[in-house]
Amino acid sequence: MEKIYNGIVIFGEMGAGKDVLAQQFVALRKNSKIYNMGILCRQMMKISKINPTWRNKERYIGQTTADKLREMDINIMCDYILALIYESGQNKYGFDLDGLTGDGFNNELLKQLALIRNYELSIIVGGRTITDFNYFNSKGYLMVGVSISKEVRTKRLILRDGKTQVSTSSSIHNTEADASFIVNNMCQEIIINDGSIAELNKRAENLLNKYEFEEN
Repeated sequence: MEKIYNGIVIFGEMGAGKDVLAQQFVALRKNSKIYNMGILCRQMMKISKINPTWRNKERYIGQTTADKLREMDINIMCDYILALIYESGQNKYGFDLDGLTGDGFNNELLKQLALIRNYELSIIVGGRTITDFNYFNSKGYLMVGVSISKEVRTKRLILRDGKTQVSTSSSIHNTEADASFIVNNMCQEIIINDGSIAELNKRAENLLNKYEFEEN
């Protein structure tokens, strides 16, 4: 029997299809809910709409915002996403971690996250760094990498974002190097995304069945 996980974290480079894979999981399991690691950064990217200085630099804004947040606390973006997941359990079960620290805190948190799995399949999209990997791995989540050829990835990025934005975003940003390494060397599962949506959907279904992520 495969290990039981509290949810899924999707890793991949820009344009690999992380969001599309998450959408396949949601289509297959109605109790799924998507949490995007880049939500705070994407909010900041909106300034390009009203400030010409930042026009066509949305990716740069997002990457730089993430860097600055991690300077404040390396795990702050992970903490934010886990807090969103935790709040749903807190509302349903009345979770309380007040007064706990150290191993007592961590052990109780893991017990509570396991309860959330009973009614929600949490899908975390956009893990990018080894720190992100270690954080969610320690919380009992399945690490899934999206693999895609460079040629297909570039074509999809241009179709999605346009040539200008693709050329001004950093493909050698530190998190891009981390994401590639994690997908190729660390994830428990790899999903190939060079083909059609139908093929991706089938691979997503096989993974959900393998780890018994069933509808509750």
